[in-house]
Amino acid sequence: MSKIDLYWDKVEQEQEYSCSIFQIHRARHRRHDGKEADFYLLQSPDWVNIIPITINERKEPCFVLVRQYRPGAGKLSLEFPGGLVDPGESCESAAGRELREETGYCAGELLHIGTTNPNPAFMTNTMRTYIARDLSLCSPQDLDEDEHIEVFPVPIKDIVNYRVPEFQVNGIMLIALGWYMKWAENVESGVI
Repeated sequence: MSKIDLYWDKVEQEQEYSCSIFQIHRARHRRHDGKEADFYLLQSPDWVNIIPITINERKEPCFVLVRQYRPGAGKLSLEFPGGLVDPGESCESAAGRELREETGYCAGELLHIGTTNPNPAFMTNTMRTYIARDLSLCSPQDLDEDEHIEVFPVPIKDIVNYRVPEFQVNGIMLIALGWYMKWAENVESGVI
């Protein structure tokens, strides 16, 4: 079987449901052998995750993380700051805005380290991950109406060695952590 035999062509698509952060579309696809099927796609704006790096009072490199309740899991989750890219906004601008809104920090440097689709089986958006360095407190938090977030530094070694179970609640954070670990490996080896 060739790769071309694996592809499906989109025949038609229509929106079935819409809410403030996503729409669900029914998309009819056809294989090269003529078989057709409906797939349901979640269309959402692209989003960004920001990996803020700082040094704590013990001189340890730390990630600045946010803790918040996640209703899908019914648990608290420890996460990198992040959120949706607003219409007309660049991803880098969204990264700076989300960092400032959720943590009160501004970054002297934002560095894009990876892009992926969080779940290509049914999601159509992309997730971009940024490193934020040269942090300074620049404003109070500016949270959305339903956001309630606690902010604090966690030693990087504790996160990369999977010693913080609360960080493992959200799989998207593990994707961002993978981008960070690849970036850090390239920095240490002199590739970057």
